[in-house]
Amino acid sequence: MNQGESATDRLRALLEEAKPPTGGVAYEQLAAEASPLLPLLGELPVDERVRGDYESFGFRECFAVLTLLGRRLALLDLTPTAAIQIVRLALRCVDGAEEVATGRFAQRAVAAAVEGFVLGREERVAQTADERAAKPLRPLRIDETAFALIASGAHEPAALSECVDALGRAMLNADVEICIVDLTQLGEPSRERATAVFAADEIARMLGGVCFFSGVDSRWRAAAEDARISLDACQIVPDLAAALAAAQLMSRGASDGAKPKWRALLDRLRR
Repeated sequence: MNQGESATDRLRALLEEAKPPTGGVAYEQLAAEASPLLPLLGELPVDERVRGDYESFGFRECFAVLTLLGRRLALLDLTPTAAIQIVRLALRCVDGAEEVATGRFAQRAVAAAVEGFVLGREERVAQTADERAAKPLRPLRIDETAFALIASGAHEPAALSECVDALGRAMLNADVEICIVDLTQLGEPSRERATAVFAADEIARMLGGVCFFSGVDSRWRAAAEDARISLDACQIVPDLAAALAAAQLMSRGASDGAKPKWRALLDRLRR
């Protein structure tokens, strides 16, 4: 083993030699992900590794970093087999690790990485589910004079903020001053979610327009109060049908071709 090489360089060479499946992630990136672990492995006393004495701070720190590495490999969408192979290669690339590469320490190290991998996989699955759930949340063009954002389900505040920003961009691009935000089916009110959705009022005002809110029940009022948002100045109506009617009243100056669309929507909601 070349003593002039860094542990990261050795790991990169081992990765290129073993060629674990990475799904397109570069070996150089994987070596960089593992680089915080390598000096910790090199500092662990070999005799304690052999005895299985893992209670010292150094070992606990090492296992914690292994857990973080496993989580990171999961977020990079590697397979469990590839993640375990990378951890074993990290053990091999450190001086003095070869004699315990298949011993108790290696098993404990792999177990710590697998624990992190499972956590990372759960996080990735949840993130993918959130992205899929938020994908349909797009501003809906009601007619030439208004947009609506009708949210359904439980979404993270960041996703709701992005949707409200998209609503503002749509209004700006279409030169529209009226919007509707319906909260009837939006779940789990909280201070952060209230901050995100009621920002639509400020955006509409900045564009010289107005935002009508519907579905604002006692839970959303409590969340807004917790976020120190005053709803007194907001245009709040009982339901989506009332919001459409209020927007129609405000947009009476629009072209006559838009009026049948409003009536069709109102009739449908009132059935």
